[in-house]
Amino acid sequence: MNFSREIQDSGAMKTSGSNPLLCNDDEIDDAEFGGFRKAAKKFLYKHVPITYWLPKYSLDSLFRDITAGVTVGLMVVPQGLAYATIANLPVQYGLYSAYLGCFVYCVFGGCKEIAFGPTATTSLMVSRFDKGEPHYAITLALVGGLVQFLLGVTRLGFLVRFISIPVHSGLVSAIAFTIGFGQMKHLLGLKRIPRDFLIHNCINTFKHIRETNPWDLLLGFCCIVLLFLLRKLNRMKWEENEYVPKWQRVCRKFLWLLSTGRNALVIVLAASVVKAVESMSDKKDIFTLTKEVEGGIPEFRVSNEVYLCDFIFLALIHRPSSV
Repeated sequence: MNFSREIQDSGAMKTSGSNPLLCNDDEIDDAEFGGFRKAAKKFLYKHVPITYWLPKYSLDSLFRDITAGVTVGLMVVPQGLAYATIANLPVQYGLYSAYLGCFVYCVFGGCKEIAFGPTATTSLMVSRFDKGEPHYAITLALVGGLVQFLLGVTRLGFLVRFISIPVHSGLVSAIAFTIGFGQMKHLLGLKRIPRDFLIHNCINTFKHIRETNPWDLLLGFCCIVLLFLLRKLNRMKWEENEYVPKWQRVCRKFLWLLSTGRNALVIVLAASVVKAVESMSDKKDIFTLTKEVEGGIPEFRVSNEVYLCDFIFLALIHRPSSV
């Protein structure tokens, strides 16, 4: 359900961009595989790439992958929480969906640059059907996975080429407006704004604009400014030459790491500010906070309840999405 590379930047997890050992068709010459055994080996390398690159894995690749993993992890944690909120699910499910796919993709994945996991598009689409129940979201993920699997087995991926660019751009733009304005109620600290169609959401937001929590607005605005500055810092081009002192290189590396993990940094700073302000005040509802999050990993089991039929029925009778 990944629709565009723009969506991949939001919250999706990435494999290491430094691993040159992933297999592709160009690296496996047909002439090299003569006979049934070598043809089977080629098939295995192509469809289970871990069997190709793992024997060649080096300590240098491990170090680079650890660096990439830490960098991506600092971005995925806050993004996963945000995507779960957009999907109208408990926030911990954003974390579950962000990392569980890695265990499968490291075995069957053949592209080191691809991004996967929760995205803004899928989160918004899921929110139209899950009714706030994780079971419906899990069923939707299962159905979507089965459809993608069948498309892959039958080699129907070329159908994506028939989706025109204007349609694709219109979808992404509409989602950006819907999500962007849908988060205004959280930025303003408004608590009685229902999740509804974009126009109705705008009307309700302006109706209750006088109920704005100034503490939420101030903290949210400061976080946005800080994120913008850190993003600019991350894209800054430094002069590279052999005469740059070592301490400057260390400082640049530190600033790069700081700006790359800006999402996690802002969350830690904001949480510290909230804790400090509430500790100095008798009131405990100065800021609008996330509810208590259930800890641990959910039990791996098959539910006794059947949600697939309910989900299909819901999808058939549901009104078209607001997007």
